[in-house]
Parts: sequence; C-alpha cells; structure tokens
Amino acid sequence: MPRISGWNDGSRMATVQSLVEESTLIIDNSNFITTQDKVFIKSHYYSDKPVMPSILGAIVYFPLYHFGMKLDWGWNFAGYLIILFTIKLFWVLGLVAFNKSLKFTEIEDKYCRLITLALGFGSLYFTWSSTFNNHSLAASFLIIGFYFVLKAKHNISIKKNLLFSGFFFSLAGTCDQPMAVFFFGFCIYILLHSSLSRNIVYFLLPAIVTIMPAFMINYHISGSLVPVQLVKSNFEYPGSPWIGTNRLSGVTMNSVFFIPYYAFKVFLGPRGFLIYNPLLFIVIPQLFMQIRKGEKLKSEAIIIGITSIIIVSYYLIFTSNSGGWSYGIRWFVPLLPLLFFFMFSYFKNFDFKKRRNFLILFSISIIISVVGLINPWSDISLSRIAIFANLIELYHFVTM
Repeated sequence: MPRISGWNDGSRMATVQSLVEESTLIIDNSNFITTQDKVFIKSHYYSDKPVMPSILGAIVYFPLYHFGMKLDWGWNFAGYLIILFTIKLFWVLGLVAFNKSLKFTEIEDKYCRLITLALGFGSLYFTWSSTFNNHSLAASFLIIGFYFVLKAKHNISIKKNLLFSGFFFSLAGTCDQPMAVFFFGFCIYILLHSSLSRNIVYFLLPAIVTIMPAFMINYHISGSLVPVQLVKSNFEYPGSPWIGTNRLSGVTMNSVFFIPYYAFKVFLGPRGFLIYNPLLFIVIPQLFMQIRKGEKLKSEAIIIGITSIIIVSYYLIFTSNSGGWSYGIRWFVPLLPLLFFFMFSYFKNFDFKKRRNFLILFSISIIISVVGLINPWSDISLSRIAIFANLIELYHFVTM
C-alpha cells in the first residue's frame, strides 16, 4: 500500500483533507501542515502544488471521510484509495488511449500491445503511477487528449473528439502547468489541418471549465493570476527551508555557463531521465526520423518534438535541483506517452537485431521502473543515485 511520507505528496494531501473536512484550501489545520512544500499568504498556509489533482483526490476522499476513513501520514487506506481512483485509474485509461492511438499507425496489433507494455511497465510512467502526484496525471491526460485529436483528424466525429481532446489537453495544463504548452501546440496543429481548423472552437471551449477555474482559484488565494509557486516571497515564512536557497523552481534563471552542466546532470546524471528510461534510446531517434521523413504522422512528430523541447528548456533554465527528492526526473514523466508513441516506426521491418536491442532495453527498463515503486520520492540522503537509495531502503525494511 502506498504511504504518504514526503513533503510533496503530503502537500497535495493537505489540500485534499482541507477541502473535504473544512471546505477550504487553507491547510493550517491539516494533519500534513508540517510539509514544507507550502506557501504563506495573508496569514494562512496553502499547498504550493497545482490544485486540480487535489480536487480530484477530494472527490474520492469525500465519501471515504464520511464513512469514517481519515487521511494521515504513513501507510493509510484512505490515501491508498485516493491514489487508486485518481492516479492509477487514469494510468490505466492512459494506456488504453495509448494503445488505441497506435492503431492509427497501421502496425500489427501485437506490436501495438508490445509498445503499450513498454510504456506501461518499462518507463517512469509506471513508477509514478504509485504515488499521489501531478506528473502521472498530466501524462495520462496528454495521451488521452492526443488519442481524441487523432480520431478527429481521421474524420471521426470531429466536433465531439475535438471537444474531448481540448478538455484533456487543458486539464493536463491545470495539473502540471508547463504542460499547458501542449494545449497551445495542438491549437497550432488544428489550425494547420483544414478539416479541423473550422471546428477549433470545440477544442478551445473546455478551457472554460479547466484553465479558467484554475486561474480563479489562484486569484482567490493570492489576489493575483500569477501561480503562487512562482512568487518567491510566498515561501518566506518563519522556519521556511527555502529562504536564502536557489532550490525553488521557476523563480530564478540559470546562467548560460550552468545550463550545459545541468543538462548533462538531468539527462545522464545519478537520476538522469535517459538513464531511468532506457527505451528512450530507441524512441528519440524514431521521433526525429518521423520529423525528417515521416508521412502520415510528420506533423504530430513536429508538434510534440518542438513542444517537448520548449518544456525541457524551461526546466533547464528555471530550475537547479533536478526535481528534489525523486526517482529520476519527475518533471518529464508527462512527456513519456507522447514520445513513446513514435516507437511504432521501430517495429517496421522488425528484424533479429532490432528485437534483441529492444528486449535488452525493455528488460533493464522493467527492473528500473519496478525498483522505483519502493519509493518514488527517493531518499537521496541514503545515496545520490536514486536506484541505490531505493535498494538501500528496501534492505533496511527487510532487515529491520
């Protein structure tokens, strides 16, 4: 059963608990008030996390609380059910949408299933489906939105599918704010397809019930439309660990000299994104191949490639802590389903050499993602290498 043990998931659960038990976003009286992932505004504490995942969690927690289950730190059944019916549920739905999206590539069904298994169990998308976080939710919403836009492109109920696509792309942006770039990226995509552009209003309409409420909630808390986590002064409360540090994300820019070193660390360091998702060594070349000489899916590859580069660049410029305590670089997990989609071209002319390379990387990837389940919020005080930290934690648990 997942446990609530860190600042990050504790901060999100604080909002869930406060919404249900006190009908407020203020977390002053929550069991999770000791988290340091919080902001101090107008004499009250709030979570510094996007509120949409916590709203989804509160929908699940509401009946549980009234049946006598209460959220708290550690191993907690209410917390387990919240994760099961939010993060894990949409992980399953995301994989279903991913598999259905692959049908539009016209590769054999057995390869569609194999690529789906690769994403579902051989990437950090699996690891992060086991804890309450916004990155896994955003990943699921993005691939579901992508599936619906592909249906619309193929003239299947265009208006309805654009409406669903816009809803899930915009919902991803409210769960994980940098991912809103995909919403705007696919606006451009739709405008470039004449069969879709005349119906773009259906793609934009869902923002009324997703993006606009997120801005209104932020304004209600702070009196500003600027997300609370991007205002440094909000973290300057008594006892704050953030005062005088550069560990806050999104509030300062890195120097041009630091960025190359940081990029190497983010992708190939002790928690490097490529190291913890080895199948990306197959996926990324296939994406670029589609951009260079793809036919049916070239425009999708261009939009996803450019948007992913924008998001990665944002994190390289405006962060310096590699995502804090986490198993791998959690910020990029939402990109995984859309990137893995382009693995389909690898299975054309799937010869012995390709099969061997895939099976080797897939086997390694499963081991890495399963070890991540031990604790997605890896304790880097045990080891700076996240997979070692998790194995050490498992050893301590088994031998205690």
